Amino acid sequence: MTGCAASADDSGERGLRRGAPLPRLPCLKKDNCIVNGRYRAVFVAQENIRLYIWKSGEKNIGALTVTSAECLEPSEFQEKWHSYLNVLKEVFPTGMWTRERQPRSGNWHAHAAVNVGWDIRTNFPRGQVQRQFYVNVEPRLRKLWKHLREKAQSRGFGRVELLPLKYGGDVCARYFTKYLTKALGSEKPLGEEKCRLFGVWGGVRFVHPKFTFLSSRIIQKRKRWLAEMLELPDERLLAQMLGPGWWFHFGKALCEVIMPEDFYKVGPLADRQLDAVGLRAFERDWAVWPGEPSPDVATRSQFNLFYDIGAHLFGRNSRQALDYAMYFVERRAPVTATLRLKDPQRHLGFRIRD
Repeated sequence: MTGCAASADDSGERGLRRGAPLPRLPCLKKDNCIVNGRYRAVFVAQENIRLYIWKSGEKNIGALTVTSAECLEPSEFQEKWHSYLNVLKEVFPTGMWTRERQPRSGNWHAHAAVNVGWDIRTNFPRGQVQRQFYVNVEPRLRKLWKHLREKAQSRGFGRVELLPLKYGGDVCARYFTKYLTKALGSEKPLGEEKCRLFGVWGGVRFVHPKFTFLSSRIIQKRKRWLAEMLELPDERLLAQMLGPGWWFHFGKALCEVIMPEDFYKVGPLADRQLDAVGLRAFERDWAVWPGEPSPDVATRSQFNLFYDIGAHLFGRNSRQALDYAMYFVERRAPVTATLRLKDPQRHLGFRIRD
């Protein structure tokens, strides 16, 4: 017994074999709990820039690049950039910008998509400009270059470049927001966690951050159905009634509820149809419960949810929990047991009823 105890102590870690590698700790540079929020931020920026280019016309859009001559603190660059933004707003009524650190030097630089107001792409001598030969550049574009360069130098910026788009709007939107994927993922240095990396001016925002992806539509429909059953005017009031952690307690049961078929459909009230997302969720909900589809199965799924809510509110051993569940089940709208499966073999034992 003593030898065994000594062997366990020699391992250096309780519960690990001798010589076994230690478990990896989570990376403290990453926010592992807001992955969906990061994807949403990048998607919002890309879609706004893409739609802005599409609406303004690719020939009228200029890609503006502004670099800083030295490595600045975020607050210093932000102060200079906001000052330069006032100049851009005087020249270009609308625009969108992103900013990032250069990977090697660490210097800040910014990109902006601006509507110049005329076609700068058709006759632009890109090859000559790359060789620093500017004679054939349109005079008013050269005048604009000079103005932007002088204003940037007075604010301590380095190189300023305004060129027509070389590729399509989709490619440019991905290029402008490429750093957002890295920065929002894990590589933002200490002190830059709250730096704003994307912005617009001139009221041209097309996509707003407060939206949900199509894949989460059914979740929102479940919340809406539960709010209607609980006689609440809005699903945002669920947290007030059930508590701030209500999804932790009832989320699993709510995801197994068989809702009325209309909640899976999309379209106007006069012509609502099951799309691919709604049909897949409809089939999955019925497949959770054994036996043939019937109104009793839908009733049982809803009863389990409301019983869990009642047990949370009144206690599981209380008669009130049962009465609470029965109240909502008895006043629920009947659920018709109809399935329209594209492939009858997807769920064996299910009878298809048209």
